[in-house]
Amino acid sequence: MSDDKEITRELWLARLPICFILSEEDMTKVNRSELPEPLYLMLSRNLYFPCIIDKIYRYFSAYYKIDNSNLLNNTLPTSNINLNNIWLEYESIPLKWHHPIGVLYDLHTNDSTLISLTNSSLPWQIIVHFTKFPETELIRFPDKESIEAHYMSSLKEADSLKHKGKIIGDMQKRDHKQLWNSLIQDKYEQFWNINTKLMSYIDNLSYFRYIPFRLYRLDKPIIQKLFSPFDPNTNRMLTLGDLVQFALTNEALSDINNELNLRNTRIEQFRIIIHGTQPSSQTPVQWLSEHFSYPDNFLHICLIDKR
Repeated sequence: MSDDKEITRELWLARLPICFILSEEDMTKVNRSELPEPLYLMLSRNLYFPCIIDKIYRYFSAYYKIDNSNLLNNTLPTSNINLNNIWLEYESIPLKWHHPIGVLYDLHTNDSTLISLTNSSLPWQIIVHFTKFPETELIRFPDKESIEAHYMSSLKEADSLKHKGKIIGDMQKRDHKQLWNSLIQDKYEQFWNINTKLMSYIDNLSYFRYIPFRLYRLDKPIIQKLFSPFDPNTNRMLTLGDLVQFALTNEALSDINNELNLRNTRIEQFRIIIHGTQPSSQTPVQWLSEHFSYPDNFLHICLIDKR
């Protein structure tokens, strides 16, 4: 791995200002004299919403203080607020908890000024719901042990693509735990002390076997393909543009319903967003994988239609 530590540090330190607002329907059920103000948090792009959902719940549930005097009249308490029922929404779209917060933001706030620090999509306004959980669209928020297991599963998948699973397989369990704890405790040095091993090369190669990546388009299935960063036929390292074009073309060719049109898979039609930035399509994808991957070691690439 090349030594561009300042880049990985800046990406680690990236934060999103988020405004959590109680839904109008749940607002009508508040049984305190004052209505809840929005909750403002500055959150790491690398985190997952389940890591902070307890804080959101504690803040808003305080406005649903149950009047136990109702029990004297054999009536039910006046509220039924349950952490298990909480869900988040942005512009009528339920937000999936298993994607990093930064990926969700890049995918859903798809206006032309995405990378401007002063654009109207900041702070990101998210609606908090305690009722009417969308059972057909979301999985309920898991406990922290489950989100840790999800993270480790992604990490092992990434290492399987890069190193046949050899690197993470040789690690101690305490190393796995350090990766997760460093992420949720926001400790850059402790994380990269371990993660550097996952960015190394094996088998006398100077690149990964395959690039772990996931390609996102709004309202489309996630695209994930096998892609090597080196082309032995041309003896050259491949670029971000090569990866995106390969993924789009192969997805179109494999679509048995012909919903994707090959004429609509040119990368010039999209803005390519990773970590809220627009890297050049000529950037070597090996370098991006080493420096722009999220803590799960995947490149999470959002394609935003140009308008």
